[in-house]
Amino acid sequence: MKKALVAVVIIIAGLSTFAYAEQPIDVIQELIDQGTHILKDPIYKVAGQKEIQRQKLSEVVNQNVDYKEFCRRALANNWLKFKPQQIDEFTNLFSKFVTVFYLTLLQEKYNNEKVILIGQNLISDSIAVVRVNVLWKNLEVPVEIKMIRRVDSWKAYDIIILGISAVRFYGNQFQAVLRKETPAQIIDRLKIKIRTIEEPLQTSFSKKSQMNSVIFWKQFS
Repeated sequence: MKKALVAVVIIIAGLSTFAYAEQPIDVIQELIDQGTHILKDPIYKVAGQKEIQRQKLSEVVNQNVDYKEFCRRALANNWLKFKPQQIDEFTNLFSKFVTVFYLTLLQEKYNNEKVILIGQNLISDSIAVVRVNVLWKNLEVPVEIKMIRRVDSWKAYDIIILGISAVRFYGNQFQAVLRKETPAQIIDRLKIKIRTIEEPLQTSFSKKSQMNSVIFWKQFS
């Protein structure tokens, strides 16, 4: 399930509050266009260019995702247990986890899949949901992207695929760990998780690590 193509943009005419601002669906369209361009660029087919490609993809994703909002919602009440510097460290580590795991998986598995933008629902002046269908193996997989408005831009903070919310999925895992461990310990756990993914990447993925990476929602613990 990855990134690609066209859109049917639905602008709700009566909502003048939003008329001056960039629409959430436009942000997702731009994300898809930029990501697809990077994935298809033949320069990254050259040996040794995968890390650069992954970094380019990461820059695009980081511009459009509010990782702090994701972590705040996933941690729920446990958010209050974290010191401000721990919040920053945890958020930065989780964004790195997304880069080294999911973007690597995207690089390996992308096969010109198409993403069809269906529409958007402006829930309030700061919250929206963008609906897309991912054409994957001749099936249209429904995906919802929850977005939050930050000043004059929109950022994604959750993605729901086949009814599975990333915030809820990781939130359940974070909360299970934090029932027994401290914020410092879960931060260390996340560092270890990232290292276990990065080590095989340094010599490129072995067949075994590729097999392990096929699971879309990988267990955190």
